[in-house]
Amino acid sequence: MIPRKRKGMIIKNTDKKPLTVRLKHREFGLPPGGEAPITSDEVMENAMRDLLQVRQLAIVRPLTEQENKEVQNQFAVREKSEEHQ
Repeated sequence: MIPRKRKGMIIKNTDKKPLTVRLKHREFGLPPGGEAPITSDEVMENAMRDLLQVRQLAIVRPLTEQENKEVQNQFAVREKSEEHQ
C-alpha cells in the first residue's frame, strides 16, 4: 500500500464574527470570511478538528505542492525556535 502524503490546507472562517484560532505552536485571528494556510500537522490538532466539526472553520482546498513547502518552511522554523526557548 502506498503511504499517504499529507498536505496542509487553506481554511476559512465561516462565522459572522472574528475568530481566534489557538494551535499548539501558534495563534492567529481570522476575520469573517478570512482565509489562512495551515500545515498538515496543524490539521490533525484537536483544536482544529473541533472548529471544523462545529463548522466555525471550513476547508477551502488543499495546499498546492509549492504552497505546502512554503507553509512547512515558515512554520517549522517557528516551532523549532519555540522549542529552544
